[in-house]
Amino acid sequence: MNRHMSTQNEIDFTEVRGETELTPPELFASNLIEWAVERHSSDLFISDLDDTVRISVRRMGQVETVRHLARDYGRRLQAHLRVLGGADSGDMIRPTEGRGVIRTPNGGTVDLRMSCMPTLFGHDVAIRLFDPVRGARAIHELGYDDEELAKIQDLIHHPSGLILVAGPVASGKSSTLYAMIEELNDGSRKIHTLEDPIEHSLSGVMQSQINLRAGLDFPDLLSVVLRHSPDVIMIGEIRDGRTAAAAIRAGSSGQLVFATIHAKTAPEAIDGMLQYQSNPKFLGSSLIAVINQRLIRKVCHQCSREVPLDEVSVRREIQDRLNDGPRTQRIAVGCEECFNTGYYSLSTLTEMMLIDEPLSRGIADSTPAHELGRIACERGMLSLEDRAVLSVLRGDTTAVEANRLVSNELLSRLAKQVR
Repeated sequence: MNRHMSTQNEIDFTEVRGETELTPPELFASNLIEWAVERHSSDLFISDLDDTVRISVRRMGQVETVRHLARDYGRRLQAHLRVLGGADSGDMIRPTEGRGVIRTPNGGTVDLRMSCMPTLFGHDVAIRLFDPVRGARAIHELGYDDEELAKIQDLIHHPSGLILVAGPVASGKSSTLYAMIEELNDGSRKIHTLEDPIEHSLSGVMQSQINLRAGLDFPDLLSVVLRHSPDVIMIGEIRDGRTAAAAIRAGSSGQLVFATIHAKTAPEAIDGMLQYQSNPKFLGSSLIAVINQRLIRKVCHQCSREVPLDEVSVRREIQDRLNDGPRTQRIAVGCEECFNTGYYSLSTLTEMMLIDEPLSRGIADSTPAHELGRIACERGMLSLEDRAVLSVLRGDTTAVEANRLVSNELLSRLAKQVR
């Protein structure tokens, strides 16, 4: 028999009715994936626990439990998904990976990236979901305000230079890179991407997959790509000194280079490049921007309500974007439109450091990250904390959501007012 969770995070999976164990795993899988995609879930997890198999999804950055299955049935479902992803269903000892396509009951198709690894009680099957219909979002759909969008448009039309997109795992870095590439993909430029893995197929773009088993990592492919006369290069991730050096060299020699790097802030992304033993002077002359970002949930305007806002004092740069400023803040409620979460979509929260002459000199002199941040803020940059405060005061999100992402005294005070 099924065991159902009785927590606030449980979501009602109604597409498969009756006893789940009586439904063929193939049908259950296609219904489950269709249901997850309709709710804009990015990941699906089928995980063995001590006495059950748990199904959960990651939706708008939050993991939500769907239901628990009997162990025998759950493992049949795992085996079907492993086969669907092209993995060796008989290899139950080593981690396996694969890719596949599933046709959903409504006639659509969903691309899957599957990873399976052994755990204490069995296996954890993680599936990244890619919906070809929704696909990659355009750059104006990522959540930039008008001022940020204008800056982005100016940056990506530079003839050369290095643009870093920074942030932790699952902060939307790849979506940002794809949006930038698509914006430039008008047939007038030769564009190459180096990815691990390739998440979306881009018509007219030369996309190459990293193959570690064959000894082809980012720096190996990048050295070859440079001989193909590209105008634009996208590097999935800078994660070693060789890739960092090659990206800087390409940005200095006539190509426009986009790359991601793991960092908490824009200044720390620069510090990360220097930790890879990058030449500070070359980095200072090549780098044109660092875009540090997070994904934040936007409040549902169908059901959210406004509450009075205490008097707040913010930086002049924030106040300038607010005009007269709000006297309320929004709180999440929940309705059918947002599946009772209070939030309806993800948006990009951005810290954008544009490298001008003072910052370029600071990088060349190996100035510490905190000092680079101070210089950038003095020159008008909104820090990630500033941008979170601005989103709350504009009514785009709630103080509770913003305070979950960044630590800030004002956001903490505003969140306490509505708890």
